[in-house]
Amino acid sequence: MTHALALDSQVLAQDLYAFLREIDPARWRDDLENATRQRLADLRDRARALQARHAAASGAEGADAGARAALYGRVTDLVLLLEDAVPARGLPVERMRAAWNDFRLEAVTAYEQLAAALKPMDVHVPSLRPTNYFRNAYHVGSGVTVMVLVQHLLPEAWLLPVGAAFALAAWTFELVRRVWPSFNRSLMWVFSKVAHPHEAFRINSATWFTSALVLLAMTGDRLLISVALAVLAVGDPAAALVGRRYGSIKLVNGRSLQGTLAFVAVGTLAALATLRLYYPEVGLASALLLAAAGATAGAPGRALRPPHR
Repeated sequence: MTHALALDSQVLAQDLYAFLREIDPARWRDDLENATRQRLADLRDRARALQARHAAASGAEGADAGARAALYGRVTDLVLLLEDAVPARGLPVERMRAAWNDFRLEAVTAYEQLAAALKPMDVHVPSLRPTNYFRNAYHVGSGVTVMVLVQHLLPEAWLLPVGAAFALAAWTFELVRRVWPSFNRSLMWVFSKVAHPHEAFRINSATWFTSALVLLAMTGDRLLISVALAVLAVGDPAAALVGRRYGSIKLVNGRSLQGTLAFVAVGTLAALATLRLYYPEVGLASALLLAAAGATAGAPGRALRPPHR
């Protein structure tokens, strides 16, 4: 019974995932609102039926009783959201868009909580990476800040120690927030404008970024570090924006051909601009080749990276 409930919850979560991707601001269309409401009503009815089945099994004992109870709680939360938080009809267009976006933000959190409840049952669903312009700007700003440190402030001997210090701090936060839930909630509140909801439960992107900085710093090559920073800082947000809006040709791990091409093109331009600014002695043809090589090398890594990271 528990396994069947978990699998049915997985199917519901996957359909909710697809629905939330469709109502992402990058894809939203006002003329599809009625169809959106119909899909939402179908999801609500299925969630209610699943909730009833969970309730019927709630008295059963077993080693997985705790995980089953947690999953039942997340399904119940989802039902309440689908019943009470749906935007009212008849609002002006701009208010309607804002209302649907508010609903989407709540639903994304409910989805990630459901995904987290399924994980102890060895049932996995993809994490959402919704459009977040604050996060895009933060991503670019972080890369530019590190670039300034590398090019203007840090002596070569300090590159690795400083990178290691940032990585150590990031991994310490990861450890502490897993054993101290209130710290995790506070951290997610501080970074609520830029964090993806799934990062409340998983290693966040900043931790992976600082870890990558250590590997780059170990090379001791400022040119190589600068090319990699430029590609990552600008190419990744560009790929996300293009992929969500135009990503019709899917590759792996939720990535798209359009997003990947945007990563390579924009990453190449960013790296080329960086080389022309900081390394004018490198000829234009050589700089273009280096920039394109850096962006092209980074594209497979981004495509193969699991979407929950």
